[in-house]
Amino acid sequence: MSFKDFFEAKRVVGFYVVANKVGLKVKQSGTTRLRYVCDTGCPFVCLISKDNKDQGFKIKTLETKHKCDPAFHNRRATPNILAHYFKNKVQNNPKYKIKQIRVDVDQKFKLNISYSKMKRVKKLVLEELKGSFIDDFNRLEAYAQELRDSNSGTDVVINKSKNALTEGKRRFFRMYVCFQALKSGWKARLRPLIGLDGTFFKGKCKGILLVVMAQDSAKHFYPLAWVVVDKETNRT
Repeated sequence: MSFKDFFEAKRVVGFYVVANKVGLKVKQSGTTRLRYVCDTGCPFVCLISKDNKDQGFKIKTLETKHKCDPAFHNRRATPNILAHYFKNKVQNNPKYKIKQIRVDVDQKFKLNISYSKMKRVKKLVLEELKGSFIDDFNRLEAYAQELRDSNSGTDVVINKSKNALTEGKRRFFRMYVCFQALKSGWKARLRPLIGLDGTFFKGKCKGILLVVMAQDSAKHFYPLAWVVVDKETNRT
């Protein structure tokens, strides 16, 4: 395995340590070499050093044998590493309690993590998600144009909040997507009626996903279009 720098190498070793419930310590560290060994003296060794043929770093020696018990206290289980594992859970449930995160860490990784440390983990996840949501919304218009270019006849409509625009801000409000292939299929073979189904978003970004449904002669349902709205009203 190769890495662009030592930071990436240490991060991957952290993932390995947490996932495999083992304790590692640094035996040798410098600008060109980084050696990990087992905390309790197992045969494990991982030597990462600068790759002379490339600009990055590479694992040059690796022995993965462990005879030790799971590491209940682990210095490599940093907040940044643990945040990686709990990102999806916090994203799907922003009210995911720190107490429950500690229980899940204990059950999944056999780690004893302090309350203050898990508090930092959740804070890191929320800060990262806030940035990722902003980035994703900023890419929506480019995504919409890509859909139009690659699927001729496809309809994509994005509405921005008028209230936000009056304040000089651009804020996502509603979005509608209908692929040309689905429209053509409905006109060619499906019954001349449409229905509507919907579900609520329960994560950080609230709203409703409405799906326009079509039906064939055997009463099988097919999605025709998707609409993301703030509320389910006659207008939306």
